[in-house]
Amino acid sequence: MFSLSPYLENLLSSLPSQPITETVLDGLVKKAISESKQQTSPDNRRSQWEFLLRNEVYRLAETEGAFIEEPDESYYEALCNRLDIILSFSEHEACEATFLFTVLQDLLETQTVASCSHIFSWIEKRSDRLTEGMVPQKGKALVLLRTLNDLLRRLSKTGNTTTFCGRILTFLSAVFPLSERSGVNLRGEYGPQWEGVSFKKEVEERMEVDEVAPEQVEEKVVEEKKDEEKAAEVETAERSEEKLSKSKSSAEKTEDEKKEEFYNTFWSLQLPFSRPPLFAAAETLESFKSAINAVMPVIKEATVKERAMMGSKTVAGNLKRKRETTPTSTMDEGNSKYFFAKFLTSPELLDLEIADTLFRRQFLFQLLILLTHLLQFTKAEKLNWITPRNRSLQMDFTLQPDDTKWAQDTIARVYEELRQTTPNGRAFAETVQTILEREKNWVQWKNDMCSPFDKEPLPVSVEEETAHLRQKMREPMEDYKHKLGSEALTEIWAMGYRDLYDLENRFDPGDVKDFVGGIEKENARIKLRRQQLEKQAQRTQEARARAAAATKPAVPVSAPAAPASQAAEPPAVSLAPIAPIPQRVLPPGLAASPPLHPSLPAKPGTQQPVAIPGIPAQPSPAPASIPVPTPVPAPVPAQAPPVVVHPPEPTDPMIMKAEENKQRLSWLALRLARDEYLHHFGKIGNGDVIALAQEIEKEKERAQRGESQPANADPGAYSGSDRGATPSASNAGGLSDSVPFPPSQSEGKSGQTGMIEDSKETESAPITDNTIMSVDS
Repeated sequence: MFSLSPYLENLLSSLPSQPITETVLDGLVKKAISESKQQTSPDNRRSQWEFLLRNEVYRLAETEGAFIEEPDESYYEALCNRLDIILSFSEHEACEATFLFTVLQDLLETQTVASCSHIFSWIEKRSDRLTEGMVPQKGKALVLLRTLNDLLRRLSKTGNTTTFCGRILTFLSAVFPLSERSGVNLRGEYGPQWEGVSFKKEVEERMEVDEVAPEQVEEKVVEEKKDEEKAAEVETAERSEEKLSKSKSSAEKTEDEKKEEFYNTFWSLQLPFSRPPLFAAAETLESFKSAINAVMPVIKEATVKERAMMGSKTVAGNLKRKRETTPTSTMDEGNSKYFFAKFLTSPELLDLEIADTLFRRQFLFQLLILLTHLLQFTKAEKLNWITPRNRSLQMDFTLQPDDTKWAQDTIARVYEELRQTTPNGRAFAETVQTILEREKNWVQWKNDMCSPFDKEPLPVSVEEETAHLRQKMREPMEDYKHKLGSEALTEIWAMGYRDLYDLENRFDPGDVKDFVGGIEKENARIKLRRQQLEKQAQRTQEARARAAAATKPAVPVSAPAAPASQAAEPPAVSLAPIAPIPQRVLPPGLAASPPLHPSLPAKPGTQQPVAIPGIPAQPSPAPASIPVPTPVPAPVPAQAPPVVVHPPEPTDPMIMKAEENKQRLSWLALRLARDEYLHHFGKIGNGDVIALAQEIEKEKERAQRGESQPANADPGAYSGSDRGATPSASNAGGLSDSVPFPPSQSEGKSGQTGMIEDSKETESAPITDNTIMSVDS
């Protein structure tokens, strides 16, 4: 009896009902430790606590068998509570840091797989507390790693325990760094070597499910003896047949001999699969290639047969019997049915195994892994990764160019074969390809001797200095001005090209009159938009006038006008500063000029005399007695050139877009007509497609009537050097709004009709590239 036993019993009896929080349990453990300090020395106290806690866990583990078949979870709850108590004791340094991991190691070795799953769930939940302060390759890290590796060895690689193994590996990868030497296999060791098999005719055995009666035991023994004798006779016959087959080398092989040969060839491939260093021998690669070339046709034949049975349209052909519904299954359903066990090497089962899709996929996956591994031993690849440090990963083997080509072709065949398998063959092949591509990165890391790739975090100063740059990078990007990637591609798309075939072959956009309709639509759209803008401007002007009238001050009433006889008398005093009506400022010559006649009213804007109270108005003399001064004519300035008023450039986006479309259509029409109707280009205006269409129609009508070209036509005037010449006055009337006029040629043209009034000025005006569209481009 230990002196600390009562304290542990009191602790267990004072545990509250589930769930127990960490704070409550920690308080109970701390109380038990403080109360037991006076009972024993510090050296014995730790050993007593460890013994009592271990004994309590083992005593509970002995009762596992009574709780396995019961659905009650009380056993696992009690076990987890005791593990929590041990963890709390370790955190208070009442036990060794490795004590809990030693208990877990012993516990996982004595419990069933189902109980181990519950215990590992507790480890996953307490991973933060268990791994606190853990240093890899030291102390409790080694015990934890050894415990979980032993558990992995216990578990089978089939059935539901596969998920359990994945949980353990995931936990290890999260707890330990990737460069942990216990999990990287630095020496490049391979798994267990394949044990060869030989072809034997085994006697079919039937499994008896029912129990054998006692009186049938003797009969069964006798039958077994007979079977053994028959098997011995069969073996003797086989040996004799082998000798005969050797002597009859020239004779044709029987069906059994072919089966035996294929059996030996197929299973012989497992040896290089499990031991790649065997390729260092010269004869290994040749035998491997011949075996693969013999097995692949059989695999392909089985796949074709399976697709035909499943009702594939590409394989079944004219088969009379097909399944009513094609079976469909998702990738998840295929994964749930997947079951891989150790290969069964019975000769009678080989045909059935090859007929199984999962078996064929497993074999093809093995082949892909090995061929991918062999491609690393070409001369070029070996220069990339072979170093003196990784000698353990090297082997005395170099893949020759011919063998490299064979390996690459075989890989392509294998991928194609995987795509043909059902169900979801294409998805399975893509998954395998992705896995192998990612595996290349890990292989390269392993060849570099698993160098650490963890990077230290950046200092705070660097993060603060680059804050504005990172903020700018997170801003949304502006829309690219070229929607199709480049200016040339966008222009080609706008011209109507839609395929590479259109670029290789001449694109036929249609006839010139087809573009006339588009130009007329754009003209109508521009006219409608201008009407809308005029109405808007008129409404705006009216609104401004009403607002100005509402805010304008009242005009004071002036004195009655003087008689006409006094209108010409000059005012005695100028009262212009007090005049309430603003006056228009006139030029000096006009402001000083006298009125035309005394009887006429003053000109608008001139100052009139105003009668002032208290000052008598001076009567003006009679008009007859006053001589009328002769008006002096103002000097006539030199004749200045007329000021050209250009129409305002269109600023409305809709009008500008329509004008752009018109120019594009006109350019396409001129480019289309330059080969056949180039002689009409001198008769039309500046790229007037409508006039060009009219000339073409006239020419067609003359051709139908059998008339020849008019006598006044000058074919020489329309040579290639005059393609863009400005039309004469006689042909200027055909110009329309198909091409906007430049500012330098707008004189004499109406903004609404676009008609030319002065053809001579038009002919003398300079011709720019914006007005005449180049037909040579």
